[in-house]
Amino acid sequence: MEFCKDCGGVLNLFGNHSSELCSSCIQHAKSTPVLSAPESPSAEDTDILLDTVISYTDGKIFLHSKEGWQLWSGSADKQTKMSEILKSAGLIYRIRRKRKKKN
Repeated sequence: MEFCKDCGGVLNLFGNHSSELCSSCIQHAKSTPVLSAPESPSAEDTDILLDTVISYTDGKIFLHSKEGWQLWSGSADKQTKMSEILKSAGLIYRIRRKRKKKN
């Protein structure tokens, strides 16, 4: 007798079963979306900080690239994770750099 590795239910009373999971657990696994780990900022995103200027004006914090592009802004009274700032700033920087190359 074989048992499901997930729920412990009986797979087959007699003989061999090709899977280690019962049909119910296999169906559940197919319908459950796989969550991926959050993306960490790439080295390119963190390198942007070397030339980035941070400023504070009228209750807002701004990040500007060396080219003068605004990469990120946020309210000074709200907390924001640095990884989110870098991710957003990196995306905006890449988009603007592509546009500049096309022109």
